[in-house]
Amino acid sequence: MRNVLVTCLSVGSRMNSLEECISKVKSLEVNNFTFELLILENSITASTEIQNLIGKYRSNDFIINHCLESRLGIPFARNAALKYAVDNNFSFLAFIDDDAYPEKFWLNHLMSTQKSYNANAVTGPQIPIFPQTANNSFKFASIFSERKFAHNKTISWAATNNVLMDVKFFNNNNLFFNEQLTEGGEDKNLFLRATKQGATLYWDANALVYENVVDSRMTVTWVMDRSFRHGATGYAIESSTKSKIYTFLTCLFKGNAYILKSFIWLPVNIINPKKSFLDSICDFFHGLGFFYGLWSKGRFKKYI
Repeated sequence: MRNVLVTCLSVGSRMNSLEECISKVKSLEVNNFTFELLILENSITASTEIQNLIGKYRSNDFIINHCLESRLGIPFARNAALKYAVDNNFSFLAFIDDDAYPEKFWLNHLMSTQKSYNANAVTGPQIPIFPQTANNSFKFASIFSERKFAHNKTISWAATNNVLMDVKFFNNNNLFFNEQLTEGGEDKNLFLRATKQGATLYWDANALVYENVVDSRMTVTWVMDRSFRHGATGYAIESSTKSKIYTFLTCLFKGNAYILKSFIWLPVNIINPKKSFLDSICDFFHGLGFFYGLWSKGRFKKYI
């Protein structure tokens, strides 16, 4: 029977949302496969709070594993999860964030699509859940929105907030997360390299996870910083599948295009009640980030 390792990364700073995630994973309804949960702790030392939380939910019917990765950085932790899946003979590895939780048929949908198309990876949307008091400028901002594709469409990359991976394919092709990308973009980088090596990646529109948007992210400063990082990591991401000159030209074009777009769409984003002025701010700083990435060759140390 096929077995899945569902992995949630944690640094121990979001205990309430981590508990919600564990609780929802425990309640998943699955057919014709088994799964276990791995809490991958990315910290110097193990957290007593996380250990207590695991003890609270672990049972004979719900296996929760724990792994400590003391090298700080998301790609180190994700590679530790991939290695754990390989070493323990799991067929598939699924990732979900510790500030998110799955719909009860989430894993069923991912596995069904994988089986139907013999996919090497399957991904789906992450739906933002805003506080009732959230301003519409944030609710309508594209930075909080998920990409949208037709159901079962093949795509070129996935984010690790909601993805299922064929462990054998990634291991056999020596495909691991780039540990130099501690600043972000390691997931897009990996899946772009995977599709270049022939991986098939499908979008399942029904495989839903939900993310609680916290107040600290609903600020203009956070939006600017996040957008800048997306652009700044662009060089490292583009260079994973392109030559140096093509990477330079692509980043140069995208930097100019995002900045130009920010000014062209600004009146619409201000006037249209279903749009957000934050989109123009995002585009402007996204474009600036691409130019910074060209200058720094993708080196960007602040993860937001």
